[in-house]
Amino acid sequence: MPIIGLNYKKINAERKSAVKANMKINTGPEITRIQKSKLQGFDSDIEVLAVEFKFKSDIGPDVAVIEIEGSMVYKTDKADEILKSWDKNKEVPSYAQIELINHLFKKTGILALQLSDVMQLPPVISMPKLEAAKPAKKKKK
Repeated sequence: MPIIGLNYKKINAERKSAVKANMKINTGPEITRIQKSKLQGFDSDIEVLAVEFKFKSDIGPDVAVIEIEGSMVYKTDKADEILKSWDKNKEVPSYAQIELINHLFKKTGILALQLSDVMQLPPVISMPKLEAAKPAKKKKK
């Protein structure tokens, strides 16, 4: 996997009012900046991309907000192509976007879910639910 690491620089969970019925939860990651960087290796520097992100869950209207910001270290052979696309229109090519966003959901989604539990808020990402099987209806003869 070309994502070498992930660092957090801001974690915020704020409750603004009591939990209400029929709340809407909007959760999503956003890539906010991409730039070239270098990691110092044993023999030479390794060129990577520093990908800054924001993961935000709005629970509302005006109930709570969870925000997580940080950066990922991304190693790829297509760094120039990704940077060119980012500099031109602030978009990441789909092959890289899928990998980056999936990693963000995996890492920051779990943290946001834990924060929502600590703050006694509904889960900010869908959790699987088991339900009891409904009894089969008897056929009439």
